[in-house]
Amino acid sequence: MIFSLCALALSSLTQERLQSLTCTEHTLVVHVAVLHHSSALLVKYADTSQYDNQPGWFLPNDELRHVEHPEVGAKRVLKAQVGTENATLKLVDVESFIGDAKTWHLSFDYLAFPTSMNVVKGEGVAEAKWFEIDKLPGLEEFAHRGWGRAVLLKHARVAPLAR
Repeated sequence: MIFSLCALALSSLTQERLQSLTCTEHTLVVHVAVLHHSSALLVKYADTSQYDNQPGWFLPNDELRHVEHPEVGAKRVLKAQVGTENATLKLVDVESFIGDAKTWHLSFDYLAFPTSMNVVKGEGVAEAKWFEIDKLPGLEEFAHRGWGRAVLLKHARVAPLAR
């Protein structure tokens, strides 16, 4: 009984401490290039304020939660934003750069190979659409000056598109 109470107190203290940790200097992000045969899934977000006020197409993405493993974050993004639960994931790049908000971004780029092309738009997703890789929207239709398009093309060329 004493052990259980101590564990509970420690657990509560740890949770409080973890919840109070915030950082305005670093941003950990996961991006997921969702590929099915020769197609890629892109999203537009309803509230662009959470995405540097950038309109346009994105790879599904989000900031990682505190101590969340990047692969767990990629799975969360897939499920929450496009309703995909069965996908093979592959980490293909880790990028380091200064973002628009002047914070240091560490970005984990994944390829996801879902078992189907079924999409269920999640909360906050205004549009989700499959595009043939060779018929992607133009650079100007992507957020962040076409960054997601460049990442997608880079990785789609080296990845086997059919699984």
